[in-house]
Amino acid sequence: MQSPGWRSFATDLALGIVLPIGVARIDPLVERLPSLGLLRGPAALVLVAVAALLALLRVLENRQPGWALARAPSWLLLVAAGTLYAGVGLRHAAGLQVSGDEPHYLVMAQSLWRDHDLDLRDEYDGEEWAEFVPGPLRPHWGAPRADGRPFPAHSPGLPLLLAPAYAALGREGGVLVMALVAAAAALVCGHLALQLTGDEAVSRAAWLAAAGPPLFFYSFHFYTEAPSALAAGGSLALLLGAPGAALAALAAVCAAALPWLHVKMIPAAAALGLIALVRLRGRTLAVFLAVAGGAAASFLLYYSSLFGVASPLALYGGVPADARVLSWRSLPGLFLDRSFGLLPIAPVFLLALAGLPGVLRRREAWPHALVGLAVLAPLLSWRVWWGGQCPPARLLVPMLPFLVVALAARLAGSRAGLARWCPGLLLTGAVLSVVAVAEPTARVLLNRGNRPTRLWAALSDAVPIGDYLPMLTHASERDARVALVWLVALGLLLALDGLAQARPRLDRAFSSFAAVVAAGLLLGAVIDLTVGPPAVATPLSAPELIGDP
Repeated sequence: MQSPGWRSFATDLALGIVLPIGVARIDPLVERLPSLGLLRGPAALVLVAVAALLALLRVLENRQPGWALARAPSWLLLVAAGTLYAGVGLRHAAGLQVSGDEPHYLVMAQSLWRDHDLDLRDEYDGEEWAEFVPGPLRPHWGAPRADGRPFPAHSPGLPLLLAPAYAALGREGGVLVMALVAAAAALVCGHLALQLTGDEAVSRAAWLAAAGPPLFFYSFHFYTEAPSALAAGGSLALLLGAPGAALAALAAVCAAALPWLHVKMIPAAAALGLIALVRLRGRTLAVFLAVAGGAAASFLLYYSSLFGVASPLALYGGVPADARVLSWRSLPGLFLDRSFGLLPIAPVFLLALAGLPGVLRRREAWPHALVGLAVLAPLLSWRVWWGGQCPPARLLVPMLPFLVVALAARLAGSRAGLARWCPGLLLTGAVLSVVAVAEPTARVLLNRGNRPTRLWAALSDAVPIGDYLPMLTHASERDARVALVWLVALGLLLALDGLAQARPRLDRAFSSFAAVVAAGLLLGAVIDLTVGPPAVATPLSAPELIGDP
C-alpha cells in the first residue's frame, strides 16, 4: 500500500477532489463560469463518495486480486440482488404511495384475483383502489369492448403476474415478485455477456451494470419493463445455448409472454421467433414453433373475443396516436434527457455505446443486435418516449440485455481507454441511486414532463446541475443547443476511446481520476461559453417536492 503506485493513485484522487471543490469556492471564477460552482453544494459529497469507494476497491484489489465477486456463484448473485431490491422496495412501499400507471396495474390484479375478469367497474365503484392510493383514481380506459363495456388500457400480463402475490400479501407481495423478477433479469444479462465473451470477470462486471440503475429502480415499481427484460433476455439466452426440446419450449413461452406485457414488445417477440428459425433444427424447432404458434393464436383469440378484431391494436381503437409521432428528440432523449435519460443516472452504459461497433462486427452477436433494435424501434415513434411520471430510463429497461452485451464486448475487447472508467462509472451510478432512494417520501426518483428534476435539485446549490443536462421532453432552444454540445462531446469521447486502445500515452489520461473530473468541468465551461449560463435557480415548491399521485 505504500508503493509509488499507491501514492500516485492517492495523489490523483486528492487532486480530483480538492482542486475542483476549491475552485467552486472562488466567487470571481464562478461568476464568469457558473459551471465551476456545480461542486459547491451536495454534489461535492457525491464526488467524495465515489473517490472513497474507488480507494476502497484499490485496497481490496491489492490485498486479494480478483476478490470475491468474480468467484461468486450465480445463485448468490440472485439472492444478493433480490434481497437488496426487496429491502429497498418494502421500505418504499411503507412510506410512499404508488403513482403513474402503477395503481392501474394493481386494480387489474385485484380484479383478476377476486372476480377472475378485467371488468374494473366494480373496483372503481367500490373504491377498492383505496388499499394502495388514498385519493381518487381516474380510470385508464382503452377502447370499449364489442359489447360496449369499458376495458382497461393496459395489457394484462403484469397484473396476471402480480395477482397471486397481491392476494397473499397485498402490495408488499407484489414488491417481492418484482424484486425476484428484476434480480433474475440482471442474472440473465450477465449470462448473455458470458455467452458472448467467455470471460467470467467481464460477465460479473456486466451483471453489476445490469443490477444497478435503471433496473434497480424498476425492481420495486409496478411497470412491465423489468418482466419484459427478463422474458426477452431469458428467451435469447436459451436460444443461444443449443437448447433441447424442454428449453426450446421455455424459450417460446418467454417470447410469447412479451406481447401480453405490452404491445410495444411484439417486435421483440417476432425477432426471437426469427432467431429460433435460424438457430434451431428438427424436434427443438418443431417444439418452439408449436408452443409459440399456440401462444400467438391464443393472444389473437383473446383480443378477438373482447373486441371482435383479432388484433392487439383493437385495445387502442387502431394504431394509437401516440405511436404516430417521429421526433428528433426521442433517440438522444432516451440516453441524455436530464430526467428520463439513461446516461445521467447510469453512466456505466457509456461503455455500451463504446462497445456497439464491436457487437455489430461480431457475426455471432447478430441475435443480440436484432432483439435490441426490435425493442428500440417502437420507442422512436412514441410521443411519450420518456414513459410519463416514472423513474429514469423506463422504456430502455427491456433493452438491457443488448446494452449489457455491448458493454461486455467493449470490456472484453480492450482494458484501455473507457474500460478504465468502468469502476468509477459503476460507483457513480450506485451513489446517485443511494441519493435517489434514501428518502422515499421526497420522491426524488419520480419525474414528470418538464418539471425540474428532483435528483439534480437535491444535489444543487446556487448553480442548478440540471440546466447543464438537456431537457428533451419539452425542448427549448437552449436545451437543443445543450443536447448538441453533449452529442459532440460524446462523439469526441468515443473517438478518443478508439485511439487510446492503440496509443498508450492517450490511454494514461483515461486512468486519471483528476483528468476525468477536469473533463467534466471543461464540458460545463463549454456550455457556459457556447450556450450560455443557466437562469437563476428557482427553488422547488412544496407541492412539486411531494409530487402528484
